[in-house]
Amino acid sequence: MADELWFQSITELSRQLAARTLSSVALTRAYLDRIDRLDTPPFPLPAGPQDRPGDRLASVTTVVREQALADAAEADRALASGPPKSPLHGIPYGVKDLLDTRGVRTTWGSQVFASRVPDRDAAVVERLRATGAVLIGKMTTAEFAGGSISTALNPWKLDRSTQGSSSGTVVGVVAGLIGFGIGTETGGSIVFPASAVGATGLRPTFGRVSRFGCMSLAWSLDKIGPVGRSAEDCGIVLQAIAGRDVRDPGSADRPFQFNATPGSLKGVRIGVHRPEIDAEEAAPNRRAFNDALAVFRRLGATVEDFILPMRPYFEVFMHLTSVESAASFRRLFTDGSVNGLFPYNWSRRADWMAASMAPAYDYLQAQRIRQMIVMDGDALLQRFDLVVCPTFPGGAPDRYAPTSPPVPPPPVSPAPPQLPRLNWVGNLSGLPGMSFPCGFDPDGMPLALHLMGRPWAEQAVIDAVRHFQRDTNWHTRRPPYPWRA
Repeated sequence: MADELWFQSITELSRQLAARTLSSVALTRAYLDRIDRLDTPPFPLPAGPQDRPGDRLASVTTVVREQALADAAEADRALASGPPKSPLHGIPYGVKDLLDTRGVRTTWGSQVFASRVPDRDAAVVERLRATGAVLIGKMTTAEFAGGSISTALNPWKLDRSTQGSSSGTVVGVVAGLIGFGIGTETGGSIVFPASAVGATGLRPTFGRVSRFGCMSLAWSLDKIGPVGRSAEDCGIVLQAIAGRDVRDPGSADRPFQFNATPGSLKGVRIGVHRPEIDAEEAAPNRRAFNDALAVFRRLGATVEDFILPMRPYFEVFMHLTSVESAASFRRLFTDGSVNGLFPYNWSRRADWMAASMAPAYDYLQAQRIRQMIVMDGDALLQRFDLVVCPTFPGGAPDRYAPTSPPVPPPPVSPAPPQLPRLNWVGNLSGLPGMSFPCGFDPDGMPLALHLMGRPWAEQAVIDAVRHFQRDTNWHTRRPPYPWRA
């Protein structure tokens, strides 16, 4: 089977499956063989970050081999007797190991739950099963979705970080191990890893996708979204997983219908958070970001700078997340299993314990400031149709860089540490955003932009990135193999 097949888009694979020039069993077996050859590490998963992991990517915690082949055979039978259920029919995918899968272990990235096998599917998995998609693996995540340290290695350079808890999902997509993936984001865990490895990742509007059956990190902030090789892939997957679910009171009656024909960018107003570009120390990186913005201008958009107001974004986010996480994981303290956390996560025990004793006053004050940030975002998106900044200020940093759970700390730069970041506005406000590749740094690591839109305006975000990706080929670049050490 040609290498090209592993990296084809959902649309390309779907066309071949529907025409029966490709079988789901053959495609699934090809991905499984590639996982065996390139991904499965010589140590058990879940595991903490390894000092000497070798060159296996370790992006798949649990390979769903027998079930995947059986589901693929069923997909082939259905495709032989009628039209596809959806564009995803017969396409293998991976889901972050925070989402329950019936009969398949769901570990939350922790040795504490290494043997946990749910008797239910998460809502997203239910919906993907209904489309005929084939679950092939549970994707590696940082333990309890905390921090930017993960077992999964970066295929562009093995000593670099994969930058967040959806790391296994994005690595699996970029390395050609799955057709598409599902990640989660609380404070950057889709967009940051997507940036680090050159994937296209979508954070939907808060409430767009049901979180039933997914581990809760911070209930008022958690989102579930697709990761693909392109914005079009993400749009196709979002249509399949979006919509109201009574089992998640936070989900909205907002199904998503993907429009395969992107609207024009002519006259679209794009705001640029210029301080996040200017804070980038490396001139080649600044040039790559500015060249990417020039593409939007060339395609007809107006591009104008803005500056976010000064607010304690990071402090508000960390307080809300810590308190809500302490509530979510209280059982780990009562039954003593918190002592089974990996050493890299030990600091979180103290964080959760302290947060569980935080005064209600502090939590309410943080929510009040959060509302100010939401209003700032509303005002900004009345002025602009879309807003953009670098997803991360440079290529992926060293793998063992210091971290602060559950997201990387403010990047080191000559800018003041209180520099506002558009990502914080997006996550605290529940706004949709997409990270997409826009170039490479001098060391050959992917660079990315983060484009954000109005609530429920995922189509506008997807359309803008689709136009960008039609005009550029950054999203089609693949890491060289053998992987760089």
